[in-house]
Amino acid sequence: MRERIIDALSELSEARGFYNVTMDELSERAGMSKRTVYRYFTGKEEIIEAVLDEFMATVAAGIEDIVQGEKNIVDMFAELVKHLARPGGKIGNPLVLRDLRVHYPHFWHKIEGFRAAEVQRFIHLAMVKNNLAWQVNPQIFMTVFLAAVQAVVNPDFILDQGLTFNEVTGQLVELFSYGLVGRNGLCLMNGNIKG
Repeated sequence: MRERIIDALSELSEARGFYNVTMDELSERAGMSKRTVYRYFTGKEEIIEAVLDEFMATVAAGIEDIVQGEKNIVDMFAELVKHLARPGGKIGNPLVLRDLRVHYPHFWHKIEGFRAAEVQRFIHLAMVKNNLAWQVNPQIFMTVFLAAVQAVVNPDFILDQGLTFNEVTGQLVELFSYGLVGRNGLCLMNGNIKG
């Protein structure tokens, strides 16, 4: 029953976000009475948290799979960027993201904290697995990496710049893997920067 309720909110949130979904709509979509819904959850916020917890568990499992794979550090980072940037099912919906930021900031902070902790864990494990030592302060690297993913791998930036998801993730991986001088030793800057 809990899963049916969680799935119902996930489905409704695609078109309505979280905030605009009523408990009446939720119970109807789940195929049960509101009273039954309240037997399993105290209210909509608790259901939203359950949806987010499922999302975070999926993200954490994907990161674990990347770390366990037999890959070099560059390939691991490429997969991490793609994994973190995936639309995230219903959570990646712009309506849901807006609702989290505006109406449920405590959940927004929970997701941001989770993402930061998972990236830090991933970087540590990737460095250990590849037997690499830090040449820069690890906290600086992690902060810059997280900020780049948040700023660049998001629907607004991709659409505003006329890019594709694959272009953005590919270039972000190239930049973090090889710096401003790409893998071919050529400067990654091409053309003028528009301000």
